[in-house]
Amino acid sequence: MPPITVIFVVSGLAVWLNGLAFLGVGAKKAEGTPDPLVSVGWVTLVAGVVDFAEAVYLLAAVPPATGIPLAGLVVFYATFFTTLGLTLVKGLDLRPVGNLAVAVALVPLFWWSFFDGTWMFQSILAVWAVAFLSVAATTYGRLPGRILGGVLTVTALYTFLTPAVLLALGHAIP
Repeated sequence: MPPITVIFVVSGLAVWLNGLAFLGVGAKKAEGTPDPLVSVGWVTLVAGVVDFAEAVYLLAAVPPATGIPLAGLVVFYATFFTTLGLTLVKGLDLRPVGNLAVAVALVPLFWWSFFDGTWMFQSILAVWAVAFLSVAATTYGRLPGRILGGVLTVTALYTFLTPAVLLALGHAIP
């Protein structure tokens, strides 16, 4: 399996947990118990750190024509997951994360031509744009959290976990 599988799995699981939290599944703090969002934050933070490590690996081990652009793209998501993870762990204001989400939604669309001929990667960029703009809208009260939760769970399944399964089964991502 290629190393990008690690990125897909760890990021997909983080997005899955965040989606379920916004849907309200296991997210409510019971009196006298730890806040479940802190656990979601730790998983998200780990995903960000792993994504940064994978970006370094891509720079070191993959030919520059592919490794440099791909590592650059991965750094967008690594930065977002690290920031979101720290924000959740520390219980900070999510609005700056929403501001970051706008850049993470739009700038990666410039990688569209990098993925020419791979319809799934191009569709993933489009889904990510919708997901990250939804994060921004939710942090500013423009989109209900339950809708964001649905967007994130679908995003986790389609854009992260489906490619990981394809790669694990020895198939190329179409």
